[in-house]
Amino acid sequence: MGVERERVAGFGRLEDGLRQAGEWYRWGPYLSERQWGTVREDYSANGDAWNYLPHDQARSRAYRWGEDGLAGFSDIEQRLCLGLALWNGRDPILKERAFGLTGEQGNHGEDVKEYWWYLDAIPSHAWNRWRYHYPQGAFPYQDLIDVNRSRNKFQPEYELVDTGAFDDDKYWIVEVVYAKASADDLLMTITVTNAGPEADTLHVLPTAWFRNTWSWDPDAPKPSMAAGDADGSVTIEHPFLGTLELVADAGPDGAVPEVLFCENETNTSRLFGAEPITPYPKDGINDHVVGGAATVNPDRTGTKCSAWYRLTVEPGNTAQLRLRLRPARTTAATDPFGKNFSEVLETRESEADEF
Repeated sequence: MGVERERVAGFGRLEDGLRQAGEWYRWGPYLSERQWGTVREDYSANGDAWNYLPHDQARSRAYRWGEDGLAGFSDIEQRLCLGLALWNGRDPILKERAFGLTGEQGNHGEDVKEYWWYLDAIPSHAWNRWRYHYPQGAFPYQDLIDVNRSRNKFQPEYELVDTGAFDDDKYWIVEVVYAKASADDLLMTITVTNAGPEADTLHVLPTAWFRNTWSWDPDAPKPSMAAGDADGSVTIEHPFLGTLELVADAGPDGAVPEVLFCENETNTSRLFGAEPITPYPKDGINDHVVGGAATVNPDRTGTKCSAWYRLTVEPGNTAQLRLRLRPARTTAATDPFGKNFSEVLETRESEADEF
């Protein structure tokens, strides 16, 4: 426990400020699980947070006060966020965030209708492990709303497993690990297992994006992301975080993923029928992957990006993806996915077990 004790030595002095609490505190699992439908984003005249920003708008509307996502990781102020998007090829939208019922839709009030677990972590956030089960068939969004809304408070809730979404074990087991090589050097692995009886294809899109801090303040500097010199790399410029590099390793087939870019800006055309702020809005990657729309920036710049992997996995088999976010000054020094990568994972897991 000595190593971990040293890392968290400053965590108890939060009165000095979040940024000053300690360098190992700077990055962690701080991303919200749900930002839509909350009072944090409610600007309605009647205080109706659920209907002001419902789940159906979350993919298209830029948040102001926070972000959300699956397997979320971010700096302490949610300036730069990491998360996971998935697509089974059958859903009408990417799975970027947990789905749930509003207070009016659930027969027992608000209720998330997903299955995920936080499996392992230590206080410095140097090791974190998360699991999610994603149906291979179309996710029953409307069925969950309709059936739960039709039941009274004396009846049981209608859960995702009740819909038949996991029948015949037709689902994906997705595990995400974050490990820190140092306070600002983040390793990410995504392990996908086909629990079903047949081979199937899963689109996996690890995603990085900035919380929109510039649209509300005309004097606020706007950060940027752009395709790097190497395939699968992104150069990130942020006034507080500095210059970082996000690198996506080649997939199991040896192919480097295509990196897609859009802006974390509201799709005003879809939501309000107004003139678009940008042709590449927040849901641009969603619309491109699911529908083939020309809504990702061909210049490969933006404030949101995803590495697009397509994994075809045989029944019972597993595929793994690797990414790394680190200060740009280290890029020339070491191979991002060399021996050091696996050694860090082994060391951090061992430290977590000891803790």
